[in-house]
Amino acid sequence: MYFQIAGITVMSVGIWTRVSASEYASLMGESGFQAAANIMIAAGALVMFIGFVGCCGAIKENKCFLLLYFFLLLMIFILEIAAGILAYVKRDKVISTVEKAMNTSVAVEYGKSDKITKAVDHAQEMLKCCGAKGPKDWDTSDWKKKSNNGTVPQSCCKTPKSGCNKGAIGSGDYNTEGCAQALKDFIKGHMKTLGGIGVGIAIIQILGMIFSLCLFRSIGYEKI
Repeated sequence: MYFQIAGITVMSVGIWTRVSASEYASLMGESGFQAAANIMIAAGALVMFIGFVGCCGAIKENKCFLLLYFFLLLMIFILEIAAGILAYVKRDKVISTVEKAMNTSVAVEYGKSDKITKAVDHAQEMLKCCGAKGPKDWDTSDWKKKSNNGTVPQSCCKTPKSGCNKGAIGSGDYNTEGCAQALKDFIKGHMKTLGGIGVGIAIIQILGMIFSLCLFRSIGYEKI
């Protein structure tokens, strides 16, 4: 039962992360953030299946099922440790990838690609940010060179309304934080949640392995 609950929890967190990041996906480049969410969803489904195997082994006192349960848990545990180490080693690359993708989106692609334009506007509105590093990034953007629609996109405004993006940068009308930093903070926050859930699941897995071995030893050899 506990593994079914844990599996549902992991899947829910993975789906929540996947959905919440979907609007920013095109601004994150190949950061691997969505892949981490997908892995959480798959891991949740696998944990539920492993829990089912363990329940069958315990109820029927079947040593083969209990042994299978133990090795499946051990395999997932090793994979989780390896994934955690890899994520820690790659953390700087993830951050630089997000920053590079955001710089390119603001400087070159905004106004040309509907997908990028909508993603940037959504990020600036929801994360309360403007530009890649700040509002001044729009001064040298292709969008600004080819458009007379304002100093910055309207999505940069603290209070979106008609003409709010016409004032000078520094007037106080615009959000001042860069979206690259806002996106990095967004990813770090979600990764901490994923990491916390991962630690909790790992503890449950260790307890499950101990329980399965104890039960395996307690069942008479005639049950094989």
